[in-house]
Amino acid sequence: MLRTILRREHKNRWERRAALVPESIAQLAAQKIPVAVEPCSIRAFPDEAYKAQGAELHNDLENFQLVLGIKEPPVASIAPQQVHLCFSHTIKGQPYNMGLLQKFIDQRATLIDYEPIVDERGVRTIAFGRFAGIAGAIDSFFVLGQKWLKMGKPTAYARIKQTKDYPSLSEIKSELAQLRVTNDKPLHVLIVGTGNVGKGAKEVCQWLGLPEVAIDEVLAQKAPKSSWFSVASARHLHERIGGGAFDYQEYLQLGKAQYRSIFDRLLGQFELLIQTPYWTDKYPAHLDIARMNENMQALPLVVGDISCDVNGSLKCTKKISTIDEPAYSYFVENDGIQDGIHADGISVMAIDNLPCELPVDASRHFSAILTRYVPELVKMDLNQTLTHSGLGKELQRAVIVYNGTVMPEFTYLQHYLDRHKLTKPSEAS
Repeated sequence: MLRTILRREHKNRWERRAALVPESIAQLAAQKIPVAVEPCSIRAFPDEAYKAQGAELHNDLENFQLVLGIKEPPVASIAPQQVHLCFSHTIKGQPYNMGLLQKFIDQRATLIDYEPIVDERGVRTIAFGRFAGIAGAIDSFFVLGQKWLKMGKPTAYARIKQTKDYPSLSEIKSELAQLRVTNDKPLHVLIVGTGNVGKGAKEVCQWLGLPEVAIDEVLAQKAPKSSWFSVASARHLHERIGGGAFDYQEYLQLGKAQYRSIFDRLLGQFELLIQTPYWTDKYPAHLDIARMNENMQALPLVVGDISCDVNGSLKCTKKISTIDEPAYSYFVENDGIQDGIHADGISVMAIDNLPCELPVDASRHFSAILTRYVPELVKMDLNQTLTHSGLGKELQRAVIVYNGTVMPEFTYLQHYLDRHKLTKPSEAS
């Protein structure tokens, strides 16, 4: 059995989540699977809560074979032959983490990433998507309320707080339900995406009491003038070049080579846009510079870009915002930005660690799922090939590096590793 420890998170002061909560530690101990805990002063669950459940506190990560965390670990912490489970942020070849990926290779260590853990249908089984959607939507409504105040238009939305200022989900639901925003200035919200993030954003609209309008009505310019929200998926926002019916699998395979965005047909009908889907340059952009210039008077007041794709599908997303400074203003006329919420321009919320604003609720959800995988992880036989290591198919598919070797499904990352090696000397100079 691999000696296991829960690592503390180090990314920033807002990363208070835990991959395993104290109750899960106790549940595993009852199965004779002890999990030690690295002490942490900012974790949403204090060290004493873990000790009360029988966990031992240790600072020596190098003496453990299996390290459980959420965000990527510090590069220097990777010990030889060690196994780490985390969101490594390497799958897209992110330049800032190629050094981390190389460290796993050099140390003959093993990297298992949460993101590729999917079931047989390809659906992710362990993630914070719902909480990103909830926090992102709340923060977007918060920004909208403050923007309308700057414009001299006080509304009930101005009483919505940033997610971090609510103690729990139950408090959020209770407070939002009391606002009665449907009696206020009409608001129209477009949610793009129907995955877990989009569903989380939809929940917030429902808690506010906003009625849902079918996206087909919005596309047909038949949406009511009163408040509403609507949800659009890829098939509503793209058309096939040359005509023909939208085919989702073809869209995924060919992207902008066969499809173009028709997002301009929706512009002018909503004040708040909440963007949630995964996006790469393979796919059409919805708000490029040309489209924004052509539709300057029809652009939304606020963009909540939960996907946080800088210069991606929404070119107004010029940088990542932060929990401390949740929004900045984008100005189409000069393609420039200014920190803070202002009366003019598009206010952009693009926080990339939104679930950190709900550390207790998000951790409990995540921990309940991870606990089911831990018995399988601790029994890994690292002396065998990955196929015979004892891991099931779900976890095998999520192994990026095994004993220092990049797995076949991820060999495309070698291109990014090579680029990192070429640029590393200049970065150090």
